[in-house]
Amino acid sequence: MKNIKFISLLSIVLLFAGCQKGWLDINNNPDQPTVAKVNLLLPSAEESIASDLSIGYQHLGYKAGVYIHQIVTRESLDKYGISGGDITYWGALYSGPIPDLDKIISIGTEKDYMQYVGVAKILKAYIYSQMVDLWGSIPYSQADSVGIEAPVFDQGKEIYPSLLKLIDEGIADINNSTSVNELKPSDNDLIYKGDMDKWVRAANTLKLKLYNQVRLTPMFDATAVNSLLTGKLIEKGGDFMMWFGTNTNPDDRNPGMADEYSGSQISTYISPWFFEILNGMNPNILTNITDPRIPYYWCNQVGSQPENPVEYRDGRFISIYFGSDGINRDQAGRSTFTMVGFYPSGGRYDDGLFTGKLGASDAAGDAPMRFITYPDELFIKAELALKQGVGSDPKGLFEDALIASFSLIDNIIKGSATTQNIPLLSGTPAVTSYITAVMADYDAATTTDKKFELIMTEKWIEHWGSSIDSYTDYRRTGYPVMFDPNTDPSDGGPDGNGPVPTSSSRGYVVAFPYPNTELDLNINAPKQRSITTDYIFWDVNHK
Repeated sequence: MKNIKFISLLSIVLLFAGCQKGWLDINNNPDQPTVAKVNLLLPSAEESIASDLSIGYQHLGYKAGVYIHQIVTRESLDKYGISGGDITYWGALYSGPIPDLDKIISIGTEKDYMQYVGVAKILKAYIYSQMVDLWGSIPYSQADSVGIEAPVFDQGKEIYPSLLKLIDEGIADINNSTSVNELKPSDNDLIYKGDMDKWVRAANTLKLKLYNQVRLTPMFDATAVNSLLTGKLIEKGGDFMMWFGTNTNPDDRNPGMADEYSGSQISTYISPWFFEILNGMNPNILTNITDPRIPYYWCNQVGSQPENPVEYRDGRFISIYFGSDGINRDQAGRSTFTMVGFYPSGGRYDDGLFTGKLGASDAAGDAPMRFITYPDELFIKAELALKQGVGSDPKGLFEDALIASFSLIDNIIKGSATTQNIPLLSGTPAVTSYITAVMADYDAATTTDKKFELIMTEKWIEHWGSSIDSYTDYRRTGYPVMFDPNTDPSDGGPDGNGPVPTSSSRGYVVAFPYPNTELDLNINAPKQRSITTDYIFWDVNHK
């Protein structure tokens, strides 16, 4: 009996001892950690940034795409009518990728995972630069401060220098030779798969891009730019971009394709202005030069007869005008309207054979969101050389940028899971003839401004689907020349319905309005901005 009591007492002691060691701690669930893991936060942040900036319906790139006249919508954005109620991704950025990146920086610094910290700082600088380019003044210095519910709005011209410094910190963290880096980014890094050399090159190219955007302000630093031009920048095939997937549940496809191909209605219409320039129909730019990228950029649906009367038609291409009050503007056309294609959203390549209704099974949807590409870098170099006299020959850089633009499409074809047989572009007779014709126009241009217009127009064409940077370029340079619904002819196209009446516009939108929710809830928020007069600090041409 004594032995039994002793064993029972010992069992009780061991039981309590086990509890103290956490053996039976029912409040500690290993499947639901209370501390975030950097290797899970990074892909979440990268995917959120790519999605939020895309041309998916109502995403930020979608709104910018309307104002650079690559796409048209029937929403309130039409006729330059964007308002505070249209801004839906401000909160998504401040509640999604930005706090995720801040957690990576905090946890990674504590645990000495400095490669994660460096990548997070570079991404944070990138997303904040995009927000400054859209809104100007935004919460920055207090945005990640614990306990501050109403952060102040910092001016864009004060944020940009901080972002340049943040990029330098990120590069230094990646190159920190004393860090243990016990945990390193690998396949969970959806952009570069843990390749730190590519991250450093992307960071330097981001710096070059920001300096180029402020080249007309006192912030421009020619010495820093020259140093970057001779340093490590993005190389061919090392584009700063994030691939989407092909899954539908959960849906990880490019929102620009998923939102259109999967729905019963479409909202992204190809701008006739964009269509006509690529078809060589504009009398002032790239006249009589047909762009071989057209079947990659959009896909036609209609066979011989559209389901309803159409507003703009050229053969199988069907769309609507920006700012139109035409009688056929609001006609239904889910099986009629031309839709976004393989590039940029992973939609269908137009082989000329499709005559049905495009749906989710007709395309892979995995095309990447492009943040900064190798062609972008070359266009930036060409601008700096032509306008600032920094770097090498602008003509050679411009031609290299054109060549790289076609190579980038080829790389995306090769990397896509598409089952279509999509032909490669580089080196084909059509591409060679196109580049030759464009460069002949460049040589024939009698002014620097005309040469610059050609560079910026081609950059705009290459940027199809990555709209925010084109929107920035347009505001800070005035190029490319955009459609004006008040003065440009709207003839309905060669097969269309004749003249389309237009209503007066308010001019172009120089900055996005703040979301109404931010103005209502943040006592430190400024008054709502004027979208036609409150310029971003680098937009010195319009002040």
